[in-house]
Amino acid sequence: MLHYRESKPNQQKTIVFLHAAGFDGRIWKQAAEQLDDFHCVCPDLPGHGQSKAIQVTDFDAASDAVAELIGSLGGDPVCLAGLSMGSYIGFRLLARHPHLVEGAVFSGFQHKPIEVSGVMRALMHASSFMMNSRKNREKMARSLGVNDPSLVSQRGGRPNASSKTMRKISSLALDFDVSNDLQAIETRTLVLAGETEHPAILSSLPAFQSGMPQCTARIVPGLGHGWIATEPDLYAETLRAWFLQNPLPEGLNAVTAD
Repeated sequence: MLHYRESKPNQQKTIVFLHAAGFDGRIWKQAAEQLDDFHCVCPDLPGHGQSKAIQVTDFDAASDAVAELIGSLGGDPVCLAGLSMGSYIGFRLLARHPHLVEGAVFSGFQHKPIEVSGVMRALMHASSFMMNSRKNREKMARSLGVNDPSLVSQRGGRPNASSKTMRKISSLALDFDVSNDLQAIETRTLVLAGETEHPAILSSLPAFQSGMPQCTARIVPGLGHGWIATEPDLYAETLRAWFLQNPLPEGLNAVTAD
Protein backbone atom coordinates (compact mmCIF):
# COMPACT_ATOMS: atom_id res chain seq x y z
CA MET A 1 0.00 0.00 0.00
CA LEU A 2 1.06 3.61 -0.53
CA HIS A 3 3.12 5.24 2.19
CA TYR A 4 1.38 8.24 3.73
CA ARG A 5 1.64 10.91 6.42
CA GLU A 6 -1.36 12.15 8.36
CA SER A 7 -2.35 14.82 10.85
CA LYS A 8 -5.38 15.44 13.08
CA PRO A 9 -6.88 11.95 12.60
CA ASN A 10 -9.72 12.71 15.03
CA GLN A 11 -11.24 15.46 12.87
CA GLN A 12 -14.58 14.65 11.23
CA LYS A 13 -13.69 15.34 7.58
CA THR A 14 -10.67 13.86 5.78
CA ILE A 15 -8.73 15.47 2.92
CA VAL A 16 -6.48 13.20 0.84
CA PHE A 17 -3.82 15.27 -0.93
CA LEU A 18 -2.30 14.07 -4.23
CA HIS A 19 1.02 15.68 -5.11
CA ALA A 20 2.65 16.71 -8.39
CA ALA A 21 5.29 14.64 -10.21
CA GLY A 22 8.78 14.85 -8.77
CA PHE A 23 7.59 15.61 -5.25
CA ASP A 24 6.04 13.45 -2.53
CA GLY A 25 3.53 13.83 0.28
CA ARG A 26 5.78 16.23 2.20
CA ILE A 27 4.85 19.00 -0.25
CA TRP A 28 1.52 19.32 1.56
CA LYS A 29 2.96 19.99 5.05
CA GLN A 30 2.01 23.68 5.08
CA ALA A 31 -1.48 23.02 3.71
CA ALA A 32 -2.08 20.37 6.36
CA GLU A 33 -0.97 22.78 9.09
CA GLN A 34 -3.34 25.48 7.82
CA LEU A 35 -6.22 23.02 7.52
CA ASP A 36 -5.95 21.68 11.05
CA ASP A 37 -9.73 21.40 11.29
CA PHE A 38 -9.49 18.48 8.82
CA HIS A 39 -7.88 15.05 9.02
CA CYS A 40 -5.16 15.44 6.38
CA VAL A 41 -3.70 12.40 4.61
CA CYS A 42 -0.71 12.95 2.32
CA PRO A 43 0.43 9.83 0.43
CA ASP A 44 3.56 9.36 -1.62
CA LEU A 45 2.07 8.44 -5.00
CA PRO A 46 3.32 5.47 -7.08
CA GLY A 47 6.95 5.80 -8.16
CA HIS A 48 7.62 8.58 -5.64
CA GLY A 49 9.21 8.94 -2.23
CA GLN A 50 8.62 5.98 0.04
CA SER A 51 6.17 4.52 -2.50
CA LYS A 52 8.87 4.39 -5.17
CA ALA A 53 8.72 0.59 -5.35
CA ILE A 54 5.12 0.79 -6.65
CA GLN A 55 5.61 1.11 -10.38
CA VAL A 56 3.79 3.77 -12.43
CA THR A 57 1.97 2.01 -15.27
CA ASP A 58 -0.96 4.37 -15.90
CA PHE A 59 -3.17 6.82 -14.03
CA ASP A 60 -5.93 4.23 -13.60
CA ALA A 61 -3.65 1.89 -11.66
CA ALA A 62 -2.36 4.83 -9.62
CA SER A 63 -5.94 5.81 -8.77
CA ASP A 64 -6.62 2.24 -7.68
CA ALA A 65 -3.66 2.48 -5.30
CA VAL A 66 -5.12 5.67 -3.82
CA ALA A 67 -8.51 3.96 -3.54
CA GLU A 68 -6.90 1.14 -1.57
CA LEU A 69 -5.42 3.68 0.83
CA ILE A 70 -8.75 5.50 1.26
CA GLY A 71 -10.48 2.19 1.92
CA SER A 72 -7.97 1.40 4.65
CA LEU A 73 -8.85 4.62 6.47
CA GLY A 74 -12.44 3.54 7.07
CA GLY A 75 -15.16 6.05 7.76
CA ASP A 76 -17.06 8.32 5.40
CA PRO A 77 -16.10 9.33 1.84
CA VAL A 78 -13.13 11.71 1.76
CA CYS A 79 -12.38 15.08 0.23
CA LEU A 80 -9.75 14.98 -2.51
CA ALA A 81 -7.17 17.64 -3.44
CA GLY A 82 -4.81 17.22 -6.39
CA LEU A 83 -2.10 19.20 -8.13
CA SER A 84 -0.87 18.44 -11.66
CA MET A 85 -0.12 14.68 -11.68
CA GLY A 86 -2.27 14.39 -8.59
CA SER A 87 -5.19 15.89 -10.51
CA TYR A 88 -4.90 13.37 -13.34
CA ILE A 89 -4.87 10.54 -10.81
CA GLY A 90 -7.64 12.14 -8.80
CA PHE A 91 -9.91 12.48 -11.82
CA ARG A 92 -9.48 8.81 -12.64
CA LEU A 93 -10.31 8.02 -9.02
CA LEU A 94 -13.63 9.86 -9.43
CA ALA A 95 -14.32 7.82 -12.56
CA ARG A 96 -13.38 4.44 -11.08
CA HIS A 97 -14.24 4.77 -7.38
CA PRO A 98 -16.82 7.58 -7.03
CA HIS A 99 -18.25 6.17 -3.80
CA LEU A 100 -15.01 6.99 -1.99
CA VAL A 101 -15.04 10.75 -2.60
CA GLU A 102 -17.56 13.40 -1.45
CA GLY A 103 -15.86 16.37 -3.10
CA ALA A 104 -12.72 17.24 -5.04
CA VAL A 105 -10.48 20.21 -5.85
CA PHE A 106 -8.04 19.78 -8.75
CA SER A 107 -5.51 22.23 -10.18
CA GLY A 108 -3.28 22.23 -13.25
CA PHE A 109 -4.51 19.57 -15.69
CA GLN A 110 -6.35 19.31 -19.00
CA HIS A 111 -9.21 17.18 -20.32
CA LYS A 112 -7.81 16.11 -23.70
CA PRO A 113 -4.37 15.36 -25.21
CA ILE A 114 -1.84 18.13 -25.71
CA GLU A 115 -0.54 18.11 -29.26
CA VAL A 116 3.25 18.28 -29.36
CA SER A 117 5.73 17.41 -32.08
CA GLY A 118 7.99 14.39 -32.02
CA VAL A 119 10.93 16.69 -31.54
CA MET A 120 9.34 18.27 -28.47
CA ARG A 121 8.58 14.85 -27.00
CA ALA A 122 12.22 13.89 -27.54
CA LEU A 123 13.36 17.06 -25.76
CA MET A 124 11.04 16.37 -22.85
CA HIS A 125 12.36 12.81 -22.72
CA ALA A 126 15.93 14.08 -22.56
CA SER A 127 15.11 16.68 -19.91
CA SER A 128 13.96 13.97 -17.50
CA PHE A 129 17.59 12.96 -17.02
CA MET A 130 18.36 16.49 -15.84
CA MET A 131 16.23 15.81 -12.78
CA ASN A 132 18.91 13.42 -11.56
CA SER A 133 20.81 16.57 -10.62
CA ARG A 134 19.82 17.93 -7.23
CA LYS A 135 20.68 21.44 -8.42
CA ASN A 136 18.29 21.13 -11.36
CA ARG A 137 15.53 19.72 -9.17
CA GLU A 138 15.85 22.60 -6.76
CA LYS A 139 15.76 25.07 -9.65
CA MET A 140 12.58 23.43 -10.93
CA ALA A 141 11.02 23.60 -7.47
CA ARG A 142 11.84 27.30 -7.08
CA SER A 143 10.21 28.00 -10.46
CA LEU A 144 7.00 26.57 -8.96
CA GLY A 145 7.31 28.70 -5.84
CA VAL A 146 8.65 25.87 -3.65
CA ASN A 147 11.56 27.27 -1.66
CA ASP A 148 12.32 24.34 0.67
CA PRO A 149 15.06 22.40 -1.18
CA SER A 150 14.56 19.29 0.95
CA LEU A 151 11.19 18.64 -0.71
CA VAL A 152 12.69 17.60 -4.05
CA SER A 153 14.99 14.90 -2.65
CA GLN A 154 15.00 11.93 -0.36
CA ARG A 155 17.62 11.35 2.30
CA GLY A 156 21.10 11.33 0.86
CA GLY A 157 20.07 13.61 -2.00
CA ARG A 158 18.34 10.97 -4.13
CA PRO A 159 15.46 12.25 -6.32
CA ASN A 160 11.90 11.59 -5.22
CA ALA A 161 11.24 9.82 -8.54
CA SER A 162 13.49 8.20 -11.12
CA SER A 163 13.99 9.69 -14.59
CA LYS A 164 12.13 6.66 -15.97
CA THR A 165 9.13 7.47 -13.80
CA MET A 166 9.22 11.14 -14.79
CA ARG A 167 9.26 10.21 -18.50
CA LYS A 168 6.32 7.88 -18.04
CA ILE A 169 4.26 10.49 -16.20
CA SER A 170 5.06 13.15 -18.79
CA SER A 171 3.84 10.87 -21.56
CA LEU A 172 0.67 9.93 -19.66
CA ALA A 173 -0.10 13.57 -18.97
CA LEU A 174 0.36 14.66 -22.59
CA ASP A 175 -1.93 11.87 -23.79
CA PHE A 176 -4.56 12.26 -21.05
CA ASP A 177 -8.03 12.20 -22.58
CA VAL A 178 -11.24 12.27 -20.55
CA SER A 179 -13.28 14.32 -23.00
CA ASN A 180 -15.85 11.52 -23.27
CA ASP A 181 -15.95 10.85 -19.52
CA LEU A 182 -16.91 14.27 -18.15
CA GLN A 183 -20.67 13.76 -18.06
CA ALA A 184 -20.28 10.61 -15.96
CA ILE A 185 -18.43 12.37 -13.14
CA GLU A 186 -21.09 13.34 -10.61
CA THR A 187 -18.81 14.22 -7.70
CA ARG A 188 -18.93 17.88 -6.66
CA THR A 189 -15.66 19.16 -8.17
CA LEU A 190 -13.76 22.45 -8.31
CA VAL A 191 -11.19 22.76 -11.11
CA LEU A 192 -8.58 25.51 -10.81
CA ALA A 193 -5.77 26.91 -12.94
CA GLY A 194 -3.31 29.77 -12.66
CA GLU A 195 -3.90 32.53 -15.20
CA THR A 196 -0.49 31.95 -16.85
CA GLU A 197 -0.76 28.15 -17.12
CA HIS A 198 -0.35 26.22 -20.38
CA PRO A 199 -3.11 27.17 -22.87
CA ALA A 200 -4.36 23.57 -22.95
CA ILE A 201 -5.04 23.72 -19.21
CA LEU A 202 -6.80 27.08 -19.42
CA SER A 203 -8.91 26.05 -22.41
CA SER A 204 -10.03 22.94 -20.52
CA LEU A 205 -11.67 24.93 -17.72
CA PRO A 206 -14.90 25.68 -19.64
CA ALA A 207 -15.05 22.05 -20.80
CA PHE A 208 -14.80 20.75 -17.25
CA GLN A 209 -17.36 23.25 -16.00
CA SER A 210 -19.94 22.60 -18.71
CA GLY A 211 -19.28 18.88 -19.12
CA MET A 212 -19.33 17.70 -15.50
CA PRO A 213 -22.76 17.93 -13.81
CA GLN A 214 -21.43 19.36 -10.52
CA CYS A 215 -18.27 21.19 -11.58
CA THR A 216 -17.19 24.76 -10.97
CA ALA A 217 -14.04 26.22 -12.57
CA ARG A 218 -12.01 29.19 -11.39
CA ILE A 219 -8.84 31.03 -12.50
CA VAL A 220 -6.19 32.28 -10.07
CA PRO A 221 -5.25 35.71 -11.48
CA GLY A 222 -1.65 36.54 -12.26
CA LEU A 223 -0.18 33.20 -11.22
CA GLY A 224 0.98 29.98 -12.87
CA HIS A 225 1.19 26.24 -12.34
CA GLY A 226 2.77 26.57 -8.89
CA TRP A 227 0.25 29.05 -7.46
CA ILE A 228 -0.53 26.72 -4.55
CA ALA A 229 3.01 27.23 -3.23
CA THR A 230 3.09 30.99 -3.77
CA GLU A 231 -0.41 31.61 -2.36
CA PRO A 232 -0.83 28.97 0.38
CA ASP A 233 -3.37 31.04 2.33
CA LEU A 234 -5.63 31.37 -0.71
CA TYR A 235 -5.32 27.64 -1.41
CA ALA A 236 -6.22 26.66 2.15
CA GLU A 237 -9.12 29.12 2.17
CA THR A 238 -10.36 27.69 -1.14
CA LEU A 239 -10.24 24.08 0.04
CA ARG A 240 -11.99 24.89 3.29
CA ALA A 241 -14.73 26.80 1.48
CA TRP A 242 -15.35 24.13 -1.14
CA PHE A 243 -15.33 21.17 1.22
CA LEU A 244 -17.60 22.93 3.74
CA GLN A 245 -19.84 24.18 0.90
CA ASN A 246 -19.26 27.85 1.71
CA PRO A 247 -18.74 30.69 -0.82
CA LEU A 248 -15.40 30.61 -2.63
CA PRO A 249 -12.80 33.33 -1.94
CA GLU A 250 -13.17 36.54 -3.92
CA GLY A 251 -9.58 36.20 -5.17
CA LEU A 252 -10.65 33.60 -7.74
CA ASN A 253 -11.99 34.62 -11.15
CA ALA A 254 -15.03 32.97 -12.70
CA VAL A 255 -14.73 31.03 -15.97
CA THR A 256 -17.00 32.02 -18.82
CA ALA A 257 -18.72 29.54 -21.12
CA ASP A 258 -16.67 27.94 -23.89
